[in-house]
Amino acid sequence: MAKVVKRHPFQRDWRRDLLIAALISMLLAMALLLYTFGLTSDFIFRLFNAFLGIFILLAGTAFVIVPSVNWLFLRFSGKKAKKAPPATAPRRNLPKKAD
Repeated sequence: MAKVVKRHPFQRDWRRDLLIAALISMLLAMALLLYTFGLTSDFIFRLFNAFLGIFILLAGTAFVIVPSVNWLFLRFSGKKAKKAPPATAPRRNLPKKAD
């Protein structure tokens, strides 16, 4: 059986996280613009600007500010980050060796 390597929670695929943040930003921008202005002649331009603004705020908060504050707190408080216990094979009942 292949050994399964566990990764730290911060060692993730950032492309997937950015895609989710982009989709949330696009839906929020569309809802905000459609509710506020309706379909106008410059809807695409406004949508792009609103998407960009919301995406920068969301991604900056989620991927820069929160991890930085977490790192600074752990660094200056003297606490160590919790690490997952090493993955070990299941224990088996082996017969004891007679010496």
